[in-house]
Amino acid sequence: MRLALPWMLILLLAVLKMIVDHFRMSGGPALTFSTLASFKKVSKTTRQRFMPLLFWLQVMALILLIFAAARPQTKDMTSGTPKEGVAIELVVDVSSSMDIAMPFQESSMSRMDVTKVVVEQFVQERPNDLLGLISFARFADTVCPLTLSHESLLFFIRDLEIESRPNEDGTAFGDAVSLAAARLKTAEERYDEEDADGGYQIKSKVIILLTDGNNNCGRHLPMEGAALAAHWGIRLHTIAITDPPEMKTIQTPEGPVEIEAEPLVQERILQKMAEETGGIYRRATDEVSLHDVYNEINAMEKSEIESARYHTYNDIFQPFAAFGLLLLIGHSVLTTTWLRRIP
Repeated sequence: MRLALPWMLILLLAVLKMIVDHFRMSGGPALTFSTLASFKKVSKTTRQRFMPLLFWLQVMALILLIFAAARPQTKDMTSGTPKEGVAIELVVDVSSSMDIAMPFQESSMSRMDVTKVVVEQFVQERPNDLLGLISFARFADTVCPLTLSHESLLFFIRDLEIESRPNEDGTAFGDAVSLAAARLKTAEERYDEEDADGGYQIKSKVIILLTDGNNNCGRHLPMEGAALAAHWGIRLHTIAITDPPEMKTIQTPEGPVEIEAEPLVQERILQKMAEETGGIYRRATDEVSLHDVYNEINAMEKSEIESARYHTYNDIFQPFAAFGLLLLIGHSVLTTTWLRRIP
């Protein structure tokens, strides 16, 4: 707790003087008598015993009101405004194939629903980064621009839906990566201008592409998007959601051995896109493996964060002021009724 106006406590000196004067006056005789023997035999009434209460009600009321005037406050929270971080575009496939079920814990969910759960957790673990969301099927769309307001971004992630219109279904991750690269480049230029005034600084730029299909439409080929990202210094991580790989048996001098079948064309393309920009390619077949991929990327894309920290406080003078006023009201009621003095 702290006092916003601590200098108001100097008024307590007046209360202290009032107490000293009270004891000084009560210590001397009010009337002179030859003997007090007769008075000592008379017991005090209840009213007489409570008479000193009037003075202490005044003292306590004044102390509480002075303390309230000093504005006591409690620290509500400590917040930090990030000064720098990583700019990340989350690029998510919403084509109809994302409706296929995949293992989730001990049951199953659609690839889309599992993706939303994992991506949401990834966002929550990066509070200081500039994050945006792009979805794509046949066309790539900016769902949420790059922002530090992650509560807004989480709303858009939870609201993602699989493309249900046949004329807009498809997979155009070449266009999506190109759009994401352009968004990051524009953001970098804008924040570089603001950084001269002490604004947010982008330390690195990243695209995380998640898809479960082959690039079969769009204006830009996948490698064109990757080349654009590489040209602008953007690292591209690619994730393919697939079924568990098929196994095939080959004969070796030591006997038959099972190995994975040749990767699909889409996987080879995604791997080459990542290699072109210094990123990683990973395959995910269930919720656990998808979590692992995002955790790996989360660990890779770290930066030292400098934040401008500030505190917020809540005023708590109200109960002190209210109780002080109640004591004054009580004093006023008692002096005009039960503890009334008649000169």
